[in-house]
Amino acid sequence: MKILSRLDASIRKKKNLVALFSGGLDSTLLARLAHDALGDGCVALTIDSPIMARHELAHAREVAELIGITHVIVPLCEWEEDPAFVQNPADRCYLCKKIRHSRVRSWANDHGFETIAEGTNATDLEDYRPGLEASTQAGIWQPFVEHHVTKQMIRDLSRELGLSTWDMPNTVCLCSRFPCGLSITPERLSMVEEAERVLRGLGFGVVRVRIFPYETAVVELDDHQGALQSRDLIVARLRALGFTFVTLDLEGFESGRMNRVIP
Repeated sequence: MKILSRLDASIRKKKNLVALFSGGLDSTLLARLAHDALGDGCVALTIDSPIMARHELAHAREVAELIGITHVIVPLCEWEEDPAFVQNPADRCYLCKKIRHSRVRSWANDHGFETIAEGTNATDLEDYRPGLEASTQAGIWQPFVEHHVTKQMIRDLSRELGLSTWDMPNTVCLCSRFPCGLSITPERLSMVEEAERVLRGLGFGVVRVRIFPYETAVVELDDHQGALQSRDLIVARLRALGFTFVTLDLEGFESGRMNRVIP
């Protein structure tokens, strides 16, 4: 049996399902498969939080509409639920997932949904992912893990199904730009989000703007020559956002870079 058929069969065994949905590669495939299998018996649920970039929320809305799945947006502010979140401890991802899963479980119970699923895949298990423990504790179903589906397989399946997200880079929350211990504030989140928007507006593709002490911006992108040619403009625009220093990471873009500094 092909992997798509196996996934479809597993999903159809569920009475109903809430698919945790960011509009990214993994969650979009999950939402599409859930909608194909369960129709109105499933919803895509997106947490609208200050740590989610606004353009990503808009993208999630667009993708859900294209799939045809019912899209639910639930507002949440992590530090209002647990003030410790602001301190950005080493287990922040675990804490964040725990807060989010609690809110989603409450919503699911109120609306008669039994199963909550997420797009975690087999490749994710190879990386440092403290949030996975929170998912396990909360009873979140991970069909891609269950069926040993890797990130590359998700890309291939998404392309086969005609999903526009098949070649989409990994999306992660804005907190991933902060080293552990650097407090997460609305002002800093806004600075990071706007800085990345500026760089995308200048024509750079996948970018990350990490924030370090003294409001130091460390820009990760692969087009170093282009960045140097636009150096004065980039520095001026990011300084105007509140950054004290603006630096270019010579290693270029790399997902998960902040895992190096986890104590």
